[in-house]
Amino acid sequence: MKSVLLILVMLTGVMSGTQAIAQVIDRSPIKIGTNCTFEGGSAEMGVSVRAALRIAVAEINAVGGVGGRKIELVERDDKANPDVGKAVAEDLVHKEKVVATIGYCNSGVAAKAIEVYQNAKVPLIIPVATGTAITKKYASPAAEENYIFRVAMADVLQVDFVLKEMIDKRKLTKIAVFADDTGYGEGGLKDVERLLAQRDMKPVIVERFKQGTDDLTPALQRARSAGADVLFVYALGPDMATASKGRQAMRWNVQQTGPWTVAFRNHIDLAGAASDGAVMPQTFIQDGVMNERSTSLVLQYAKMNNVKNIPCAMCAAQTYDAMFLLLNALFHTKGMDGPSIKHSLENLDRRISGVLATYVKPFTKDDHEALGSSMLVLGRVKNGLVQYDNPIDARRAILSSRSK
Repeated sequence: MKSVLLILVMLTGVMSGTQAIAQVIDRSPIKIGTNCTFEGGSAEMGVSVRAALRIAVAEINAVGGVGGRKIELVERDDKANPDVGKAVAEDLVHKEKVVATIGYCNSGVAAKAIEVYQNAKVPLIIPVATGTAITKKYASPAAEENYIFRVAMADVLQVDFVLKEMIDKRKLTKIAVFADDTGYGEGGLKDVERLLAQRDMKPVIVERFKQGTDDLTPALQRARSAGADVLFVYALGPDMATASKGRQAMRWNVQQTGPWTVAFRNHIDLAGAASDGAVMPQTFIQDGVMNERSTSLVLQYAKMNNVKNIPCAMCAAQTYDAMFLLLNALFHTKGMDGPSIKHSLENLDRRISGVLATYVKPFTKDDHEALGSSMLVLGRVKNGLVQYDNPIDARRAILSSRSK
């Protein structure tokens, strides 16, 4: 908390005279939008995002906000529904007049809503949705200016990381891919197939299934018959748990892996011991070595929500960092309009300490992804917790910095 206060005091001191004078006159709250879903299979992401943002905003407002203007969070539930997600965007942008939004947990929901932010020229920072194409849709040359930013690890980077671990390090080459029927599963499957094709490989079997299915046994049996030595599941936590429990019931001792959702509590808690041994890419591990900011976030989250484990630790960490990257942009922007804030985000020129890393020019005009693949570590579920698969990564994590 001390480091947060110091950073905010320093930022206040370096505000431009023009902005400082303007904000002495205007003391109205600065509205920041946020949305996700807070019920159902995606709820673990949503409640983690919401709580982390509330913590960050409380810290900022406790020391005066931005030039004396408090941050006001405008929260909305998008129900994990693309149509609702677009309506939420319209409400936040056109009715609430937010200066920026930190939101979207589901890739399919984000994909339908980003045009609202792009057309209105209001920055959107995505802290969770990982669909590879989301930040590319309006990147040059498709559009002259891109208002979509992200502080989350794109699916393609996660898939590449996992395939290198399975194929290059462990020499496991017979990969069965299970993907749910959502936009998330569809995008993940395409990334897996494309990256395997670059190696002149393809999955030994592909199984698509309806989100919320209660039994994957027939599909698992087909995968085992196909000789799979890796089970790559692209789904949210509850369906990941269904795969884990089905595999355990079959006594099929195959390496289970997937994207970061393997680490969600609604996989680990639902699957119990069946989740042990599953591995996944991580940007932040709650039960690992932590710096001052990550320790503060975890302790505040636990106290605020009366829980021991953050439901989605990466969601919370990425959201918290997204808020402080936006805060730095707000302190240095020439105005509180969308184009000015976007320009400021693209030109952050100081080192910014976060939970995940120390950020050095996290965004540029041509690169709106704050996280690079060098930040990924391999996590493993063990005894109900996510732990570092490689002890070296635990020592490296506390010194991590963004690089590409």
